[in-house]
Amino acid sequence: MEQAGRSTQRDGSAEVFAAIEAVISRSGSGWGVRELAEQLNASKSTVSRNLGRLVEERLLSRDANGAYSVGPRLRVLSQTLHERHPLFAQGSRLLSQLSKDTNATALLAIASNFPEECFVLISHEPDSPVRYTLRAGSRLPVHAGALGLAILSRRGTSGLPEHLAKYTEHSMETRAQVEQALQTHAALGAVVSLGQHIPDAAGVAVPFSLSEHVIGSVSLSRPRNEFDQASIPATTDLLQRAAAELESAARSASQEPAVREKRDLPPATLIERISRLLTELCARPMTELGSGRLAEVVGAGSVASRRLAEAATESGLMTQISPRSWIAGPTLLRWAAELGPQAKLTDLIVDELRDLAEQTGETVGLALLDHNTGAAHMAATYAGSDSGVRYVLEIGSQIPLHAGAAGKAILAHIPAVVDSINLEAFTERTLTNPNSLKADLDQIRLRGWAIGDGERIPEAYGIAAPFFIDGTVRGSLTITIPRYRVQEAPIENLTAAVRASAERVTKLLSTEDN
Repeated sequence: MEQAGRSTQRDGSAEVFAAIEAVISRSGSGWGVRELAEQLNASKSTVSRNLGRLVEERLLSRDANGAYSVGPRLRVLSQTLHERHPLFAQGSRLLSQLSKDTNATALLAIASNFPEECFVLISHEPDSPVRYTLRAGSRLPVHAGALGLAILSRRGTSGLPEHLAKYTEHSMETRAQVEQALQTHAALGAVVSLGQHIPDAAGVAVPFSLSEHVIGSVSLSRPRNEFDQASIPATTDLLQRAAAELESAARSASQEPAVREKRDLPPATLIERISRLLTELCARPMTELGSGRLAEVVGAGSVASRRLAEAATESGLMTQISPRSWIAGPTLLRWAAELGPQAKLTDLIVDELRDLAEQTGETVGLALLDHNTGAAHMAATYAGSDSGVRYVLEIGSQIPLHAGAAGKAILAHIPAVVDSINLEAFTERTLTNPNSLKADLDQIRLRGWAIGDGERIPEAYGIAAPFFIDGTVRGSLTITIPRYRVQEAPIENLTAAVRASAERVTKLLSTEDN
């Protein structure tokens, strides 16, 4: 009976994954509901409902024209995976050095959840006028080209059809030809491809394994007319050393203990469960996720979490490593490769800032803290609709942590810094006595928001709330109004609005429990 349930009962998550896949594949532009429904061969109502709920979770965004595109939460998760998966964290450094040392394009590929396909996870190109180019996220056939063939040399040809697609005159057309070629290359310790996928390209690749479930390859490729057969042994040695470093980094990452507290989550919708699952996989991509922990993470019972796991495994978002445990899968890695690691914080929260300015009618500022320097700066400002005097600080200008709401909202959560700050007086209202400042910061920390009454700019009044990333203060949101309007301004409403915005920003940017 359970097997029948596995094959016939679906929870709709596969359709949601397909919608996200489609949106990521068109990251430069958006999809309309009707167009995406036709692409997915799904009903317009189902697609519209899924897209709307994905927007609520901020995994997708919807513009004024009704087009859906990649949302800020997906970009946060992509950046997290780039920072925490050893292939991204170590692979980018290794490939950058390989490309620089050899003046060739250095590539790292991973086997996908389809046996005939792999994809480029990382690509580093040399600074040359003519070079071999493959963007991160590109899908490649495993039987044509060095990257794919190297994966087959480790994984085997199981799953390949007998007859294969031909891309160039040098492509192999049958599985038997591939197997014979792999036997020939075995003695080299590497795979060499001359024009098998792209006519004018040549490459050398070696395989690596993070486990029996995660197999990839690293290669050095260049235009075919620049390829030198005599360089193959030295190139192979470089690539094998890089592969060994990747395997070592993966072993270390998988052995790190996962610090997890038991959580009691309220009942969740399907989209909320999917968001929680993606967050867990990106935050701890190499940590084994057991069935019990999975149910806890997504906030669902065993049946619902099992169905979600089945759909995620089928789509390649998770890789099943035992009957009841998983790790982050190849599709999730490909999504992150396509989206890239560089998500600018101001771009991620721009909608929140604009909404706050529109809601309150007042000037809204974003201050960011640099933990390396201990300094804060104004990263963005948005003017509200209220007429009259507005206070607009220059983008990039330094924010004193002890004077004004924006700085004090941050400083309250790094109190150890107080004794090292120069308590400069900007106005007669600036707190320059360390004890008075510390008492003020204690109150700010307790209530969750700060005010600045003419402390930096004599005629300005500010209300600020801090936001955090994984429990560490990262900056603040501030509403600034002229002091002469304070008596008539709805201070309680403004305070509630800025606090709510800061809480949403914290939730958006964090991947750990807070």
